[in-house]
Amino acid sequence: MKKLILLTLTALAAFYAHARLSFAEPKLASWLVQQSAKAMSGDSSACEAYADNLQVTLSADGRRGKWEVEGGKEEMCDYLKQAAAAFTVLQARTHSEFDDIRIVRDGFPWTSARVSYTQRMTVEANGLPTTTVTGEDDLVVVRTLSGLKIKTIESRSSGGL
Repeated sequence: MKKLILLTLTALAAFYAHARLSFAEPKLASWLVQQSAKAMSGDSSACEAYADNLQVTLSADGRRGKWEVEGGKEEMCDYLKQAAAAFTVLQARTHSEFDDIRIVRDGFPWTSARVSYTQRMTVEANGLPTTTVTGEDDLVVVRTLSGLKIKTIESRSSGGL
């Protein structure tokens, strides 16, 4: 009986420690940078970071007006494919910076976290002026057996084309 209790306590401690590490700011910041790089390079594995029940709300004010994307995983993956294709055609180079990262853990023992940040992405392409897009993003990130997944995205940005 003591072994069972000790094994249960050890498993709970490991689960708690994993949650603490998964939602630590350096870990999440690194993961966000990796996901952004995958998305902008056209890496098809970028869609693996999204939960199947993803909810997306994107809005952007650019030089040519306002546009919006709403929906789920399919719409988000289609949007990423189109953006990556445009960057490829333009032979664009991107550089992203993430600032003001805020993490609020939720669901004991931290099975999810609300992550907010400001992202500044500079886009350079031959023959076009350098453009900076500034976005305020709010995500809900959940822990799954296969790693972190983004469950909701709300993004408001300005700048760009």
